[in-house]
Amino acid sequence: MPLFFLSYAHEDNRNGQVQEFFGDLSEAVAGLAGVGWHEAGFIDGQMLLGTTWSHELADALATSACLIALTSPRYVVSDYCGREFRVFADRIDEHERQFQVRPPALVPVRWIPCDRVPAAVGQFQYRNFPTGSVYAQDGLLTLKQRRRHHDEYQDFVDALAKHIVHTARTPLHRPAERPVLTKVTSAFGEPAVTRADAGPSAGARASRATSARHVYFVLAAGSSAELGGSRPGAEDRYGAVVSDWRPYQPELPVPIGSWAGAIATTKSYGWTVEDAVDLAAVREWAGAHNQIVVLVVDVWSADLPRYRLSLVSYDRDVEAYAPVLVPWTAADGAAAGGDRRMWETLARVLPHHVVRNDRDVWRPEIPTSTRFQEELEDVLVVAQGRISRTGTVYQGPASDGPGQRPILEGP
Repeated sequence: MPLFFLSYAHEDNRNGQVQEFFGDLSEAVAGLAGVGWHEAGFIDGQMLLGTTWSHELADALATSACLIALTSPRYVVSDYCGREFRVFADRIDEHERQFQVRPPALVPVRWIPCDRVPAAVGQFQYRNFPTGSVYAQDGLLTLKQRRRHHDEYQDFVDALAKHIVHTARTPLHRPAERPVLTKVTSAFGEPAVTRADAGPSAGARASRATSARHVYFVLAAGSSAELGGSRPGAEDRYGAVVSDWRPYQPELPVPIGSWAGAIATTKSYGWTVEDAVDLAAVREWAGAHNQIVVLVVDVWSADLPRYRLSLVSYDRDVEAYAPVLVPWTAADGAAAGGDRRMWETLARVLPHHVVRNDRDVWRPEIPTSTRFQEELEDVLVVAQGRISRTGTVYQGPASDGPGQRPILEGP
């Protein structure tokens, strides 16, 4: 029986970071529990889309003492991860029904930050352990990748290992039958609203990041209710709030803000999704902290009154250096009867960008999520270079020591 089951999105392990974390956690758990390394945890590295669960994986789901869920933008839209989560959540529910005790055996770990998480995940508490604000803001992957946070990462692993070993002392309910893929439904059906969806507020503004390695993805995108009459298929591409916008649906079911954040994370940036109604305030904050702002504009939403003023004002600013990315797929062109609508709208709200056509800050007509990734990675390099040349330099406090240079004297 494994002491923990590591549930993760396989695409998050392309560079081996998940596997390394599993090794670190297994070693810590094995040391505390006095078991062999191979007995500490279970990770599936061979699962392919369209395949059934192996007996080994199904048995591990049914018998592990804890499930550690590495949440990320890819994880929360994965049907397979949702099914793993469902099996374990059902075990906890049944345990509570039988014994009137709800064990803390399912632990979501913020691997890559998400703007929205499924309601099922929200029922279980994220445990920050002794990591401070870096984990809460940027996720465990960032903590793991940055050398200066090595001690904090190790503290997190050690605390999580202690939690697993302590929880495993109380046997968790096991299902009578081995779980079968086709009989399990994903737990990730209903998204839950997080604080980022509640709109701008004084509290949200006060909690903006201060790290220089941070990107603000500022989205100009309406809701499905606002765009239902003008954009065919709006219910599939928009939601109730700006962070629901999915311009590359069905190719990419992840909201564009979360996709952009996942890309930024691979470049060791923290990130936040903001609404374009707050564009001026975000730019002011980012400028004071040497941070990057990326504006992502939905053509169908750009003429909405609340966005038009922000976009036009930004376009007129001679110091408007935040790159602008404009998704525009073949489906958009078909719905608009061609690309004419795109250029007419952009010429109204961002005329100077259209005329100057400066690739450092202007990337229109991005047709696919892969191309979006390429364009975003490029503008992040350009924007970081600009900050390195023109950003604010903060000097340390003046020294109270002597003003003369020290003189070394021989014996």
